Amino acid sequence: MAKAFNYQRNDYRTAASRAAANRVVTLCDDERMKVVSIGGGPFRIHPNIINLNIGKFANVDIVGDAHRLPFASDSIDAVYCEAVFEHLQDPAVAAAEVRRVLKSGSVSFICTPFMQAFHGYPSHFQNFTIRGHERLFERAGLRVLESGTCVGPAWAVANVVAVFIAQYCPKIIRWPARAAWGAFANLFIRPLDKWLGTRDDAYVIASTTYVLLLKP
Repeated sequence: MAKAFNYQRNDYRTAASRAAANRVVTLCDDERMKVVSIGGGPFRIHPNIINLNIGKFANVDIVGDAHRLPFASDSIDAVYCEAVFEHLQDPAVAAAEVRRVLKSGSVSFICTPFMQAFHGYPSHFQNFTIRGHERLFERAGLRVLESGTCVGPAWAVANVVAVFIAQYCPKIIRWPARAAWGAFANLFIRPLDKWLGTRDDAYVIASTTYVLLLKP
């Protein structure tokens, strides 16, 4: 039986993005498939997925750079990549590397922040609108099978306010303000994405967007 991604209860990703991600993740059920998670670790989203990261963190199988993937051309059956492209100095080079290593007819799921505050390891260089996301990989020679909102507007608002409080509130009220906002957002704001994430215009203030790609 195919093993789908095991989402946490409070993970408000859209049903469409989960289905797109699972098109890659469930390929791992076939041990003959070579599926790579770029930026994978410290968690392993499937027992058979190959986690690649720039450091030897927990559950990292291969240390490597997304700008120069350590795989032969046309050797990978699928790629999964979440919250990585915002950290890359040259995302166009990395997109071309994804195309290079994928076998013809293979798929890739990429999810990248749009409305998120600066965060970084090792740094944070850009976010992507849904159209920018599509164009980045089209220019690399990949076909966009579908695209959309992964995590929606409510999550984006909740997190931006949380970062604002943590970054700019006076220290004397910072911790109680963070606790109060966190509790309120978890109860009343983030759950709104169950509805908002299904809207056709959810991408306008989406926290993250995704693309499902095919190498022709």
